[in-house]
Amino acid sequence: MIINPKTVRPEVKYYGPFSEAFRRDAHTLIYWGYKGALSRIKNDSHPETDITGYIAEAINNRLRAFDCPVWCEDFTVKENPPVQRDGCEGRRRPMPDLIIEGTITGRPEYIFEAKRLKKTDFGIDKYLGSDGLGCFINGKYASRYDEAAMLGYIQSDFPTYWLTGIQERIEQMKPGLSLTSLRQRVEIIAELPDEWLSEHAREGIERPIFVYHILLDFRPNG
Repeated sequence: MIINPKTVRPEVKYYGPFSEAFRRDAHTLIYWGYKGALSRIKNDSHPETDITGYIAEAINNRLRAFDCPVWCEDFTVKENPPVQRDGCEGRRRPMPDLIIEGTITGRPEYIFEAKRLKKTDFGIDKYLGSDGLGCFINGKYASRYDEAAMLGYIQSDFPTYWLTGIQERIEQMKPGLSLTSLRQRVEIIAELPDEWLSEHAREGIERPIFVYHILLDFRPNG
């Protein structure tokens, strides 16, 4: 299902571009996790880690279901797994929020970093900061790949407020975020219609990274 266009056996430090099927399936799993997590959100004070845990549990429950589509056999989901990085060992290894891994040759991973979007919590600054989008730009996460994704957990205000606000701030911070292009709307799956895409140069890595931005509405009365 997933074919690396450059080599049959991907290098340890470079997998290559993802296929459209892998990208679509990873997005579908995130959507299933989101729908499954919604029933557990009772207020707007859930920490980011709790929401990520709900999403991971919902995905795993769907993968274990007897009526799960056959393609699901090719995937596993990991919550806060440590990843390899030169100079980091043990607990010092970086830990992205979610990884959806393909269980095929090369073990491709779709890496997701998540941030809460709540006005009283400096949501946009944290989303774009060194522990958010910056993790992909500085090569901390996804250095083996050409793309990854940010998850925004909306807990206040309308989704359009965050969509517009984050895009405008990215444009304002263009040099600091090494922004090379911004597509205000993309559609990988119909269930996530407000997704968008930014491209960034990376520190110490010759290849740019394409970051898909997925905003999930977790307002209790949303």
